[in-house]
Amino acid sequence: MMVAPFIIQEEIDVATTRMALLGTGGRGQIYVDVLNRMQPGRAEWTGMCGRTPATVATFCEENDLDTPQVIGLENLAAMDDVDAVLICTPDYAHREPAEVCFGAGMHCLVEKPLATNPEDAAAICQAARDSGKILHLGFVLRYDPLAIKIRELIAGGAIGKVLSANVHEAVGWFHGSTYMRRWNRFREQSGDMLLHKGCHTLDIINFMTKAYPTRVAAFGGTDTFVPLDGAADFCHDCDLTDECIYYADQGEEYRKRFYETAGPQVLPDDICVFNTDKDTTDNTTLIAEYTNGMRMCYTMTMCAPKGQRRVTFMGTGGELRTDMSTYTIEFLPNGDKPAETIQVTPPEGWGHQHHDMALLEHFLQKIETEADPEEGIQDAWMSGAVAFAALQSMETEQIVDVHPF
Repeated sequence: MMVAPFIIQEEIDVATTRMALLGTGGRGQIYVDVLNRMQPGRAEWTGMCGRTPATVATFCEENDLDTPQVIGLENLAAMDDVDAVLICTPDYAHREPAEVCFGAGMHCLVEKPLATNPEDAAAICQAARDSGKILHLGFVLRYDPLAIKIRELIAGGAIGKVLSANVHEAVGWFHGSTYMRRWNRFREQSGDMLLHKGCHTLDIINFMTKAYPTRVAAFGGTDTFVPLDGAADFCHDCDLTDECIYYADQGEEYRKRFYETAGPQVLPDDICVFNTDKDTTDNTTLIAEYTNGMRMCYTMTMCAPKGQRRVTFMGTGGELRTDMSTYTIEFLPNGDKPAETIQVTPPEGWGHQHHDMALLEHFLQKIETEADPEEGIQDAWMSGAVAFAALQSMETEQIVDVHPF
């Protein structure tokens, strides 16, 4: 069984967890695949829920699922054979299902980000607290072996007291451009790219340091994907395609790359990444202070030559440096001691197949061991707190305090 080392690992004799899936898109498909790989009897589907009968029926047929098909939240809430719900609705549509399911006494695994605005995030956290049930967020990076190793090194005092962190969320130019052709470019639906894309990294900093942010200041804007004179609204009408690296030729090669980057459930569109309407930022720089005294400088850009997640922690005893995609950590201790390269074994499987399994395992173990739900509530709240505070800081040009929920 593939689990992160901080998860309880002893064998426990528990009843099968009865689960419902809400949302039959890309992430919903992933959880069906994960459960197919999980040990028999650990969990089972007792409901496939959606808004339209045809969509749910097609999903069940394609996945060979002989599972009750449930249409509408009220019917899901009325079920008496569901212990936990996996909420895989779009980013902006998490609040209502979470409130309804917690109100019905069900544990909830909510896909990231928790919500697209602080009001909805607070409502979900309050519903979880009132219910006494588990709120678990879909942050797969917490189960990455490299992230776990850095957490262990910091906790073990490898670099002494952590003073600062430099983080660059370098979203590759091709990947970044795909968001400008999708719903993600609208804050109302994504909460801004700083939240939608950046929340993975902002959460993993909390996880690695076992600390939460306390105040944030930020600058940002849309400076890459701005209106371009002479460009058409659609690539197929444009005279600048020969000189545009973002030209969507809609050919097989482009589609293959788009699918591999954005996911097969997303269809590419040849709207101009410059001239399409949008209100998201495409670059942000922020500074934040944390409960452990650490100060972080975080930058997101969406036009990098290569997609990387670069992280450096600096402490009184040395530094830890990594590009998380390499599974290599540079450890540079103070006192003229030689630098050390720490090689971390990558997980088996393709994509974040391992991480998805570990995520669901952890959720189930929390349910089985009747874990204290408060930690999950704080982790969920704080996962978006930096982004929400940063966006407020940009608008007000003020430092913004961040408080626990």
